[in-house]
Amino acid sequence: MILPVHAMMRPRMKICLIVNPNAGKKRGLEIAERVTAVFRNAGIQTESLISLHPGGTREIAETLNLAHWDGVVAVGGDGTLFEVVNGLFATSDLLAVPVGQIPVGTGNSFSRDLEIHSVEDAVERIVRGTVRKIDLGHFSSDAGNFYFANLLGAGFVSNVAYRARKYKIFGSLSYVFGIIEEVIGLKSTPITLEIDGKVIERDCIFVEICNSRFTGGNMMMAPAAAIDDGLLDVVVLNKISRRALLKLLPTIFEGKHVEAPSVEVFRGESILLRSEKPLALTPDGETFGQTPIDVTVHHQKLEMFG
Repeated sequence: MILPVHAMMRPRMKICLIVNPNAGKKRGLEIAERVTAVFRNAGIQTESLISLHPGGTREIAETLNLAHWDGVVAVGGDGTLFEVVNGLFATSDLLAVPVGQIPVGTGNSFSRDLEIHSVEDAVERIVRGTVRKIDLGHFSSDAGNFYFANLLGAGFVSNVAYRARKYKIFGSLSYVFGIIEEVIGLKSTPITLEIDGKVIERDCIFVEICNSRFTGGNMMMAPAAAIDDGLLDVVVLNKISRRALLKLLPTIFEGKHVEAPSVEVFRGESILLRSEKPLALTPDGETFGQTPIDVTVHHQKLEMFG
């Protein structure tokens, strides 16, 4: 659903850019400077607040006085958006302004669900001044409580994200390299899922709890997911051989993997995940925490430029 941006916005918009300078092969600052010029020409005032260390974008978001702004825009990838969203909600349960993203990260998966495929697309949406309401997932784990816009992975997918970090210079190909490494040591883990009260036990390779369709750039992990339907799609890959997995992996780019007998897709509002051994987590491409986790969806919690 597309809505006009807040009627109470000032005639001359003021946008706060929270910049991850290391995003996009360390092009975050350069791109922030470029889009600032475009915004200026469109009559939009901006101020860039630049992160100086890992976690800095969240710290900046936590300290913002939103009364001074008509919008907050993360300049970076999925991880930057994750930090900014969690920073903003750390001090308020409701946000008075919309959030946007200039996608300059490794994967930029979430932007694809907003039909934003470039920096130029993102800038155009903000200048045009339309917002849409989207769902947010929320999870609690040993690492704390966090929102996620894109997805929350456990098992193989999380291990791939950990491995992909050392290949970030290759952009979205970093995930492919991470997959190759992880396949070599492939292992399944017994899990218990409880989805809206229904208990499901499996021996699985991974569990991916998806708000949006894409992961790792252009991998369509949850082809039927929608970012505003009030539901999370839970994709489970059950135990399979290395050869079967390698055959399955290319089909993820078109979302055809969900047709395989080894893949199950569930949908729900509340999800509990327990595992026989702790599984590493990857929320929105970040790498921290482990199972067990409790997950809920917050229907149309966030307004985003898009």
